[in-house]
Amino acid sequence: MNTTCVMPITQPADMAKSRTWTSHWFANAADLPIAFVLDDRVIHGIPAAWNPSRKHRLLDANLIETVFTGQDPHTGLSVRVECLEYRDYPVVEWVAWFTNTGQEATPILRDIRALDGAFSGKAPALYHCNGDFYSAEGYTPQETPFSPGDALTFAPNGGRPCDGAFPYYRIMFADGGLTLAIGWPGQWAASFTGLADGVQVHIGQEKTHLRLLPGESIRTPRMTVLAWTGDATRAVNLWRRWYLAHILPRPDGHPMRPLLAGCGTDDGEEFTAATTENQLRYIEKFVEHGLDLDVWWIDAGWYPCYTPDGEKKWWRTGTWEPDPARFPAGLKAVSEQAAHNGAALLLWFEPERVFAGQKLEQEHPEWLLTLPNENSRLLYVGNPACRQWLTDHVCRLIQENGIKIYRQDHNFPPLEYWRQNEAPDRQGMNENLHVQGYLQFWDDLLARNPGLWIDSCSSGGRRNDLETMRRSVPLHYSDYGYGDHPVKLAFHRTLYEWIPYFKEATLAWDIEGAARFDHHVDRYAYHCGIAPMLFVTLDIRRDDYDFALARTMIAVWRRAADLFLYSDYYPHTPFHRSAQAWVAWQFDCPETGCGLIQGIRLPEAPEETLTVYPQGVQPEASYRFENAETGETQDIEGATLREKGFTLTLPARSGAIWFYRATVS
Repeated sequence: MNTTCVMPITQPADMAKSRTWTSHWFANAADLPIAFVLDDRVIHGIPAAWNPSRKHRLLDANLIETVFTGQDPHTGLSVRVECLEYRDYPVVEWVAWFTNTGQEATPILRDIRALDGAFSGKAPALYHCNGDFYSAEGYTPQETPFSPGDALTFAPNGGRPCDGAFPYYRIMFADGGLTLAIGWPGQWAASFTGLADGVQVHIGQEKTHLRLLPGESIRTPRMTVLAWTGDATRAVNLWRRWYLAHILPRPDGHPMRPLLAGCGTDDGEEFTAATTENQLRYIEKFVEHGLDLDVWWIDAGWYPCYTPDGEKKWWRTGTWEPDPARFPAGLKAVSEQAAHNGAALLLWFEPERVFAGQKLEQEHPEWLLTLPNENSRLLYVGNPACRQWLTDHVCRLIQENGIKIYRQDHNFPPLEYWRQNEAPDRQGMNENLHVQGYLQFWDDLLARNPGLWIDSCSSGGRRNDLETMRRSVPLHYSDYGYGDHPVKLAFHRTLYEWIPYFKEATLAWDIEGAARFDHHVDRYAYHCGIAPMLFVTLDIRRDDYDFALARTMIAVWRRAADLFLYSDYYPHTPFHRSAQAWVAWQFDCPETGCGLIQGIRLPEAPEETLTVYPQGVQPEASYRFENAETGETQDIEGATLREKGFTLTLPARSGAIWFYRATVS
């Protein structure tokens, strides 16, 4: 795997920007960028009367931790602010904790802000996005300029952090800017207000109005701020490199690599027709056809999910054991057969949803939050006993069944379950404790199962905040548009800026006669499906499938995928969802002089050619371009590329990847 591109490109000016905007906050406890109201007293930072202290320590060669603590002498409320400063990137992060160390409940603690501060600069504008919400309109980027007094507010829908909003922002000024990420797998809120010389920012859990009982602790969202100089393109690639170096999970200490996934099942909802016998048979069919999978995927429906009349419905969750009728000896034989052929078993869970009448409701109703007239219950992992049981139970399933990839879904909005099950003086408590329990559950799964990694799903991509991404990758970034190429390529354009690792499928819905979920795959569908994980959506039961084409295109994907993941990203066409246009982008690794340009001419695009102007080109170098599908090559001087660009010529509804390598004469 080519990981040599993941090297710091931080410039001294970036570090200076970071210090200008944030260092004054962390010099003194009273200046910390947090704010809250305690007993109707507005408090910023940690007051001097709380006897604050500060401790530094070096976590590793690149991370410095500073911890500020202080305690209110009247109420016993303790505040702890944990700050991280990166030495290899212009990034600072912090999270605040509030603990009642007293013997009585605190006065009302409310309006807690993880970030209450201003950033100065000329000509401010905000880059923002609307997240995922099962719509073609999802992942739409916008840029809004600010004048003094202009304000924008954001919050997700229903308690899932990327549902209709996106907890990733760029504030852009005339000479650079900063990237903000909100690490909160719940209901956050953010406001941005234009100032005469910059932007005021308020961010926190949307609603906090509560008393802390003795011994209780709550936390804020984790804030991440990355500073940069230059333009938005540089901001994107500095973020990507920092993300790959410090956020992307490293199973067994190794960087994530591109992976090929596949599956097979018989007719039925999701995987309700999966059995030991058919899973073993379909794994072997992939092998017979020369398709070397890295991941064997089993999604919803492998557990007992029967209706009273005997039908299997995948959404009847809450009994987490392999269905004894279909997997009498569990899933171990399936995972072993997959491993024998080089593939890891991925298994779907949705532990937070318990359908009425299922095993968990029968045995532990005290662990569930309910709403009137709803059949779904929320498993409240803010309850330590519940979380510990869930951790032990899932760890047992992982170990007994050979699960290597834990896929967690979350298919209903939790917010009203939290809010309608708490008292007026405890508003926000259920959410906060649930978030803490969810993150602790994942941390414990990873600690107790070396080599395990996690796939985050929530009705698609609705829970992909940065705290979640520190522990997982979002393979299934949306439930919308699997085979709608103009739409999903638009989604890709946004995702590559923020979350470099995701899965794409090879479905094609625009072929006449193809059903919506038909497993028809052609060369064009492969081009539209290239991503760090490729899910080959062929129906392995078919004998008339073009397996030679599959092998050819998978070889092209394997060559391209490292560059898609680990190189700098340059989109060459604007964000759009039109079938009447092209999509083109470049992935370039300046450390090696290698890269690729991919062009896709969508079905109704009238132009036969598109000329792009590659980024990162050195005028003194010569570049050898190669089309791996056709074998065609071109040698072009760097100066010529800069002046005249690189021209792609394609028939409608087709794509091409041109790999290139620089040579210095």
